[in-house]
Formats: sequence, C-alpha cells, structure tokens
Amino acid sequence: MRIYIVGSVASGKTTLAKELSNKLGIKCTHLDGIVHIKDKTNKEWGNIRRTDEEINRLFKSTIMESHWVIEDAGRKIFSEGMEEADVIVHLKPSIFVRRMRVIIRFFKQKLGMEECLYTPSIHMLKFMFKALNNYEIGKDDLETRLNQYTNKAVILSRGKESKKFIESVLLSEYGMKDDEKLN
Repeated sequence: MRIYIVGSVASGKTTLAKELSNKLGIKCTHLDGIVHIKDKTNKEWGNIRRTDEEINRLFKSTIMESHWVIEDAGRKIFSEGMEEADVIVHLKPSIFVRRMRVIIRFFKQKLGMEECLYTPSIHMLKFMFKALNNYEIGKDDLETRLNQYTNKAVILSRGKESKKFIESVLLSEYGMKDDEKLN
C-alpha cells in the first residue's frame, strides 16, 4: 500500500501519517525532512535546504519502495509521489481549526514540548500563516493538481473521517478492525 497525504499547514498530515504508519507497519516519510536538514547555525530558519540532487535522490528512493506513507504540503516537485500512490488523502479541516493548530503548535515548539525542523520564531509563525493563506486562495495550485486523481483521492475534513479512513484501510489490507493488533 502506498499512501500520499497532502493538505495545508496544520491540516493533520503528520498525525495521520504516523498513525497509519504505526497501524500498518510501513515506513512513514515526512517530505519536509527530505527537503530540509535541521541546522541551528541558520538563525533565521533553523534549518538548511538540501541540494536539488539530494532531494530528488532521497525522494526517488522513497517512492520506489513497495509500501509507504508519505506526507507533504503538496509541493509540485513531488508530484510523482501522487502519481505513484495507491491512494491520495487530502486533509481539509476548516481554516479556523488550522489557524488554531498553528498557534498551539507554535507555543508547544517554543516550550520544547514538540519537535520541529525549524526555529519556532515569530518569523516562522508569519510564514505559516502566509502558507495557510496561499492554500486558501489556491496559490499553491494543490487542489487543481489533485483534480487529475479523482479516482484515487479521498478528501477528509474532520477527525472522525480520518478514523473511518484508517479503519477502512485496515479492513481492506488486513481484514481487521482498528482496535485489533497486527501480529
């Protein structure tokens, strides 16, 4: 099974990816970690960008595997992942929910309660809100690009829908319910 999870900042991609990865026992890749390397010497962002060649090599090796869960904000450079996926999950909680998550995440990261690949600064907080806005107005072109995958795309807007999706994947892949354990 190859699952590609997309959505805006704070849509729940990482949470869903980790949960699916744990329940299915397959590798989870966060594409932010392929693009960036944590580097505290970069005071502005707290990370550095890998070279295009390294990003491409790491991404290609990931999608060549037979089973994976990948999560990303829907960057165009990773469109091949959507093509190779068995299912694309587009997370679309309300803008209010996403804004609240950005704020809560910021404070958790500032307090050291949540890991991140960047420096949790006001600069980064503004960047997150700008990314939310770009998604809302379609500037990132994600929804348009997803239109070609209607046959394998699933849109989830609420947490209950994500739980049902996980259950359906477990049933289809393993014939088991969410509360049962894999051997």
